[in-house]
Amino acid sequence: MFPLLPDPDPDVRSATAFVLAAVTGEIARVSSALHRRLAVEDDPVVRVSLILAIAQLAREHQDEDAPSWARELWSDPGRPPEIRIGAGLAWLCLVDGPAPDELQALLADPSTDQCSDLFQRVPWIGPVDHYGNGLRRCIHEMLTLDVPRPT
Repeated sequence: MFPLLPDPDPDVRSATAFVLAAVTGEIARVSSALHRRLAVEDDPVVRVSLILAIAQLAREHQDEDAPSWARELWSDPGRPPEIRIGAGLAWLCLVDGPAPDELQALLADPSTDQCSDLFQRVPWIGPVDHYGNGLRRCIHEMLTLDVPRPT
């Protein structure tokens, strides 16, 4: 699978990140390869896929450094929007508890909707997006995940 991370086709790279996140062995090696690819990746969809793959591995293997890594990405206004939004979603997956006000503001900002088409191509969004409402629905689901529902 590692030879597919630099594949010329962004869809292959994105799918590779998704598949590598499901790997149960060699976690350190896989995570390191994903981090290295993220450092050089130029495609926005693939960057989001890499961030979410890294976060998935980190959550499954209780990497205590991952939440601060994700926060560093989403809290940096100098980063591209897809990285900030993807890292915000990753942070929500890594941390049990409410999102900080800064993250809620980022995810609620109307400019976030401009990334909706891009996020529809990210393999992780489909399973969350039951109703076909894209990124906004995914964000809503993740921000209200622990909010008690009225009966």
